[in-house]
Amino acid sequence: MSELDKPFKKTQEQINILKDRNLNIITTDSAKDSLRNYGYYEIINGYKQKFMIDPHNDEAGFKSGSNFEHIFALYTLDNSIRNSIREALEGFEQTFKQSLAYVIARDISEDQKRYTAKSHFNAGASHEFRRRRGGISIQTDRDRLFKKFNSILNSDFEPFKYYRTKHGNIPPWILVKGLTLGNSIYWFSLSQKNIRESVIGRLIGLDPSLIREVDEQLHIKRAFGDVLDLFLDYRNLSSHVGRIYNHRSDQHQIRNYSAYIYKNNDIAPLSKEQFRKGHLRSSIGTVLRTLNLFKNKEPFFNLEVMLSIHLERHLKKYPEDFDFLLDTMELKNTYVEQQLIKQQLNVN
Repeated sequence: MSELDKPFKKTQEQINILKDRNLNIITTDSAKDSLRNYGYYEIINGYKQKFMIDPHNDEAGFKSGSNFEHIFALYTLDNSIRNSIREALEGFEQTFKQSLAYVIARDISEDQKRYTAKSHFNAGASHEFRRRRGGISIQTDRDRLFKKFNSILNSDFEPFKYYRTKHGNIPPWILVKGLTLGNSIYWFSLSQKNIRESVIGRLIGLDPSLIREVDEQLHIKRAFGDVLDLFLDYRNLSSHVGRIYNHRSDQHQIRNYSAYIYKNNDIAPLSKEQFRKGHLRSSIGTVLRTLNLFKNKEPFFNLEVMLSIHLERHLKKYPEDFDFLLDTMELKNTYVEQQLIKQQLNVN
């Protein structure tokens, strides 16, 4: 398909297309402003599926009774949810980074020359790449991580420059400030087994020796790796303004059933059979459920409350979306659903 298959359309032309496809527009001027400010692609193409007769055929038009304002409300709801997801995962990220830095300093050293020694890291996967002047070079995951370390340790940005010039050392709790969540996960995954177990133990409030004892039954360590991957996926998606309320990922999900996630949780349990059918692997409900596993409950509670607030605000105008949204986000049998039901009973 060439670019001319999707030619530029002026705002009024976009309005006309929507009307021709049987979409009701209650306030044309307001709809025009929304399209100008946020874009036809972002609003319509991003959130039209629920309202289409055939989601795979635009020409089939919209279902009877559909209106632009409802689509835009779903777009607005998604923006609010996205911001709350990002804030919650930023809270987790801070806790994860500091837990990693604490264990590194305690069990290895706060001296950058010691804690960045190769002997404390697994090499990880190897990658081939072509040199600019010809030839092929091999680079490991550890090489890539060390390259990032060196850029921070020699940075002229604060607070790294201050610690380097005033103290001659940048401790791990300062180094992590220059790392992304992805970088920090790399560091964790390439660290020795005892470091990983101690970080997990610190985050969930269990002694590492106890984790080793129960891991065969609960699969805590394997589940933790999947959770980190899931959080990174949602963190990146929310930072890049992607549609999030119905997001699923085959690549970034809980890959194997874990009793620690699906049974030993304050949220309603999930059976192995439900898991095999694809439930609660990579949805917003999965993010909420897994945030509840950690000792620092603030990100979990904040997200739980904000999801309730955002959904309540939307459902006051569009109560018919109740089952659709809770099913799509996999929030059934949670505090969020309980609060929404309570609100509906109070209204009625």
